Amino acid sequence: MKPLPARSWVLVAATLLSANACGLSASPAADLQFAPPPGWRASPAIMGFMQFWRPPSDDREVLMLLKSPKSLQSSDFFSQAHDTVRNVTVERRERIVICGDQRATLVRAHGSSSNGEDERIDMLATNAAGNTYFAMYARPISSQPNANAEAALRELCPKT
Repeated sequence: MKPLPARSWVLVAATLLSANACGLSASPAADLQFAPPPGWRASPAIMGFMQFWRPPSDDREVLMLLKSPKSLQSSDFFSQAHDTVRNVTVERRERIVICGDQRATLVRAHGSSSNGEDERIDMLATNAAGNTYFAMYARPISSQPNANAEAALRELCPKT
């Protein structure tokens, strides 16, 4: 058997990279019932593991979804969130059930953003289809919550 010429290896590599790149641009919400609020702008998906949405008129609110192929705890997430939200104080942490029988952890916290504004942070963490999902909704404490963003937190249910 002859070895493949260099040009053939380039074609094989390009084919493999393009096949894998499709997964890198997929939304982490693709396999979930998760639905951001109507009209909110989506960021490009980041390597298939993270994406965020913002309302068209206010960049102080954000809904973020993270997908981890390894099991994580909600405390892991908050320890890494300190780069953008400082002085995080967890007000409530409770175990809840979503999607009929799927266990999840709901966390409510507050902190201050890099511009000094007080922030409300609601986060839900759950395991579904072999992945850990985190959905977070952050907004200024002084603003009214968006009901659709709050509902999206509980929509980390696998599509049926």
